[in-house]
Amino acid sequence: MIDPEKTLFIYEIKSNLPDVLPDPPNTLIGVWNEDDFSYVFFLEPEDHYVEGLCSSCGANLSSRHEMRYKDWQEGIPDVGLSIAGQKFVPFRENAHGENSIFLDPSVVFGDGNHPTTVACIEFLVDIMKKDEVKSALDLGSGSGILALTAARLGASKVVAADKNRLAVQATRLNVSRNGFDDIIETREGEARIFLNRCYDLVMANLPFSVLRDIVVLKETTLVKTWVVSGINSDQALTLKTLLEEQGFEIKNEKLTPPWTTFVAAQKDME
Repeated sequence: MIDPEKTLFIYEIKSNLPDVLPDPPNTLIGVWNEDDFSYVFFLEPEDHYVEGLCSSCGANLSSRHEMRYKDWQEGIPDVGLSIAGQKFVPFRENAHGENSIFLDPSVVFGDGNHPTTVACIEFLVDIMKKDEVKSALDLGSGSGILALTAARLGASKVVAADKNRLAVQATRLNVSRNGFDDIIETREGEARIFLNRCYDLVMANLPFSVLRDIVVLKETTLVKTWVVSGINSDQALTLKTLLEEQGFEIKNEKLTPPWTTFVAAQKDME
């Protein structure tokens, strides 16, 4: 766990850097690639290393930021965080979670505080109370919080997928710390490539552009139930229409402006 008072040193570089950097200092947390930029996180200032990295890659440093970890994301309080009856606690050496889920979000998305995460967990809990979910897919796993919740609630097999290696590393670590290695398979890659088999449930808290490309795929119909989030109300309307054209109906919806989360299930489901 990163100390909430610890300062993060974040370098914004105009280039898509490799996920594995050459000879990194031990202060490196990881690399996050977004569009045409890379964000490199350190626990100490590493101006000299970044200067050399940019020179070797032919990249340009756009900006450098310093902020406390707790200002980057809220993190998990020492007393834990409860969402829809599920308890998430920070991992500590020799800690015993009992019925809680250990969660270390590192610097990736999924610390349990964002409204879209909360809404997805609420719907996930509701769905798994009513229906048996043997297989689930978490697209854009981030910290792995949704995959972990599905496994805790009784899913037999869960695939947690993210295209960013830093997120994959965070998910894999959280899976191991919770003893879910035999249940959760952590994968790296674009979301669309994982829709190649039948799933009882897919959780997709992703940007609209990614979701729009996914829901028009013929493989969408291999899924019984979708939980979709990360979008506004107008974007949700577009996605709901596309899913309805694929034979789904909207079962539930939650608005936490500007965010919308909804559940879509195949029409022939009870």
